[in-house]
Amino acid sequence: MHGDTDGFYSWTASDSDGRGSCGITGELERATELLRQALESLAPGATGSVQVVRLDRYASAPSYIYGTTALCLRRVRAADVSS
Repeated sequence: MHGDTDGFYSWTASDSDGRGSCGITGELERATELLRQALESLAPGATGSVQVVRLDRYASAPSYIYGTTALCLRRVRAADVSS
């Protein structure tokens, strides 16, 4: 991260029907938990990710600059998980 920006984590979850949710938080652990909760509310096959973002302080309107993807998850049916 650059010294002139604030670091955050963006999380996004969606399913094949276009349902989903997203958000921004300052902690990777919180973003991961919010993503996990969002995926639990969606149908099997839903996917999500957590991405590093920083505030673009030079933009004329508030915006984020998206960086690397820190985590990708996919919701599976319980029967698809082997013991």
